[in-house]
Amino acid sequence: MSEQIELMRRLWTERSVTFTGQDDTVNGAGLAPLPVQRPIPVWIGGSSRPAYRRIGRVADGWFPQVPPDERLEEARSVVAEAAAEAGRDPAQLGMEGRVSWTADGEDKLADRAGQWRKAGASHLSVNTMGAGLSSVDDHLEALGRAAAAVGLRAGSDEIRPQPDEIQP
Repeated sequence: MSEQIELMRRLWTERSVTFTGQDDTVNGAGLAPLPVQRPIPVWIGGSSRPAYRRIGRVADGWFPQVPPDERLEEARSVVAEAAAEAGRDPAQLGMEGRVSWTADGEDKLADRAGQWRKAGASHLSVNTMGAGLSSVDDHLEALGRAAAAVGLRAGSDEIRPQPDEIQP
């Protein structure tokens, strides 16, 4: 995977790439047009020590596959150690927490989001799958309610925190 990430990053930023790795060989390939955003951030999920080490070495962010408790702290220490060994600042890695929309409503979701915020998550995703919602509109309504529950305001194209709602 690390080799693939290196190759993707080169393809996303260089006009022509020649690459020989352990598993991949590319001769004079490129993407046209190149992506507008360069570099494209690479986020990785994982739940093993080797995955955590890879995240620390090469990822821009990560999706912990553990809840915000002592298991997260153990994973984070492996990620941070690998980042430092690779000459990277562990504090620069994004971390996305995940909460689920359930019949328990907004209060439970807000509490869980608060746990992720306290744990240092830079991003939060809300899962509405499996919540018994029957239409796209139901999912969108749930996401709007979730955004309000965690102190975000829904806009026409995106949801973003308001300056007075961001806590240091």
